[in-house]
Amino acid sequence: MSSWILAEGLTSEVTCPICLNLYRDPVRLECEHNFCRCCIADFWGELESGFSCPQCQETFPQLRFKSNRLLANIVERVRQLRLDTPAPGGEAGPVLCPRHEEKLKLYCQDDQEAICVVCGVSKEHKDHQIVPIHETVQFCQEKLKESSAQLAKRVEALSEIEASQEKKVLELKDKTEGIKRRVISEFEVLHTFLQEEQEAVMGRLRDEEQRLLQEMEENLRKLHEEKSALETMITNIQQRMSEEDPVCLLQDVKDLTERLKQGMANCQVVPVSRLNIGAFQGPLQYAAWKKMRKLISPVPAPLTLDPSSANPYLVLSEDLTAVKYSYTSQQLPENLERFDFCACVLGSLGFSSGRHYWEVDVGSRPDWDVGVAAESIDREGWVILTPENGFWTFGHVEHSRIGVYLDHEGGQVSFYNADDMSHLHTFADTFSEKLFPFFYPSADTNTQPLKICHQFI
Repeated sequence: MSSWILAEGLTSEVTCPICLNLYRDPVRLECEHNFCRCCIADFWGELESGFSCPQCQETFPQLRFKSNRLLANIVERVRQLRLDTPAPGGEAGPVLCPRHEEKLKLYCQDDQEAICVVCGVSKEHKDHQIVPIHETVQFCQEKLKESSAQLAKRVEALSEIEASQEKKVLELKDKTEGIKRRVISEFEVLHTFLQEEQEAVMGRLRDEEQRLLQEMEENLRKLHEEKSALETMITNIQQRMSEEDPVCLLQDVKDLTERLKQGMANCQVVPVSRLNIGAFQGPLQYAAWKKMRKLISPVPAPLTLDPSSANPYLVLSEDLTAVKYSYTSQQLPENLERFDFCACVLGSLGFSSGRHYWEVDVGSRPDWDVGVAAESIDREGWVILTPENGFWTFGHVEHSRIGVYLDHEGGQVSFYNADDMSHLHTFADTFSEKLFPFFYPSADTNTQPLKICHQFI
């Protein structure tokens, strides 16, 4: 087979299916078909909706393609070989050297161009690597096959990654749905409590209003009766003022005098101040919060420190809620549970299940660590605080109060800025043994002690 026939076959491999010319800035779609960048952009611009491959009709959610640099290099070599120049008769055929009018039978690897035999022996190409042009065509074909195989493997690998990612998408949706249900459930408890508490307070207010209204209405009734009786008495007196019998007049004067002596002692206004506003205009939110604390889960744990685990350079408070570093070692009995080198201490209570929360006042310096530690941790020598070593800790930040949350079954340890409950860090792991609260105070003896908080408002 002649070189120009092979070249013609190679040219078809690097021809754009849309414009039928050699690729210009070739790009590869997700379906692995190639097109000129401008051709596929124009093709997609004519579509009313969606994006599809002109060859396989596969559709894509958005316009996305990647430059095919390997194909661009091959196209450039084909152009340099001038394999796409038409013959004088109008048909594709061998191209003649513009200098010597000879067939282009050789390829200069140094200059990456097709040359004739005369060019091959000229000074310009004397010391260059010259090979027969058909070997170059074969090389390009082999490169195309090799690249195609590599791309196929890459497609297979991407398919596996894609399937794995799709699986993770489903896992994420399941995970977030579970979290959503839990969030809704926990806040629903508070919403229900607050709604019931509001209705109870409003009910008591209605009862108080009704009681006082009845008292005021009863007082209005009595006032009306008293007023009517007086008006009747006035009318009778005016009618008998013309009476000339002194005995009757004297009796009327006596009755009127007795009536006036009674005065208006029983006629008073029932004031609004009789309303018991103290039960309704006091610290309602605080009162509701104190009741609501019974619903909170987990309830902040009132932890204490375990003196048997404390390093000798740590000084614990009498109530075992505070710890501070000391430059002087204390004379303590040997204990296998004690941290013998690092200035650490554990909480006295361990957790094998459930959800738990506690807060720690970490002082004014950021060189501290708090969290949880496995029961089986190595307490001898230098302690490296990593989950692999059984420590899930957080520290060395400038916050005054840290909240620690442990969900043993859920495999979660989270840390919060206890001042505003903003999230700081979370460990997700699998816990198979009892976990103890862990404390590492500042190594500065002049700073405040690290203290477990028992007051939460």
